[in-house]
Amino acid sequence: MEVNIVAWEDEESALRYIRQKVFIEEQQVPEALEWDAADKVALHLLAREGSRPVACARIERDGKLGRLAVLKENRQQGWGARILKAAEAFLLKENQLKIYLNSQANSYSFYLNKGYRPCDEMFWDAGIPHIRMQKGLNKSNTVSHAYLLGLDEDNHYSNEAAASPVWFQIASKQSRRSIDIWLHDLAHPVFNNASCLENLTAFIRQSKHTQIRVLLNEEYRGLAEHPMMLIQQRLSSRFIVRRADAIEGREEHNNQIIFDLKGHMRFDYQTSYCNFNNQLSVGRHKVHFEQAWAKSKQLIEGRKLFI
Repeated sequence: MEVNIVAWEDEESALRYIRQKVFIEEQQVPEALEWDAADKVALHLLAREGSRPVACARIERDGKLGRLAVLKENRQQGWGARILKAAEAFLLKENQLKIYLNSQANSYSFYLNKGYRPCDEMFWDAGIPHIRMQKGLNKSNTVSHAYLLGLDEDNHYSNEAAASPVWFQIASKQSRRSIDIWLHDLAHPVFNNASCLENLTAFIRQSKHTQIRVLLNEEYRGLAEHPMMLIQQRLSSRFIVRRADAIEGREEHNNQIIFDLKGHMRFDYQTSYCNFNNQLSVGRHKVHFEQAWAKSKQLIEGRKLFI
């Protein structure tokens, strides 16, 4: 098992194979976005198990690590950590003191545990929420609780368009018991983006004790065909959607989400707020949600099943 620094022209076939499988086929990244001019000038890391390529990444001249990919059948075997270690060792040898990367939101905890720290920049890339992270290579990194459910007590605000899907993915991936959603606007990207909706599916399937409850402020014709409702119809026993009472529902003008009685999000298209550990505030929002849930009604449009 080894990780080598290689040039594109020498290992193009192996590098393309891994990235084709992971990014284009598995994550549905368009080919036009995956392949770019940086490949030919960057240095690449290629991991092999015996003679078989299993993981890769690339290092650009400014110290940016990107395109880190591990084949699905080789995950949970430490290949990602080996790639990072090799990249950091190479940059230190080249007297670079910092490494940075654009992490997919669902990979946030992996990089945090390896000493990387989040920056304020959050953005969409190929339809997937990303957050920029960096790490100093010439010093020990202190423990960080940033965006950790049940540990990070800071209040986070952002005007970045991708902040809400980034925080949603980070928080939902850490949730273990319940996600309660008071949904004001079904058109918001959090509730339409494929990678965000996959988090809800993964959350429900991780345990027989998990539950998602969604309160809609209103129904509309064709609601049952919405991407979230299609997931709910497949997982209806623990994914429940109801319509809020007309008066109660109008009190909320933002989308709100409660994660495991630990974290709370509030967001629209312009601003996002998130706290990952404020049980007092979460408790108040939970009481409000429960009161509205008790008065809520079954869906009419949303109950239609499309087979």
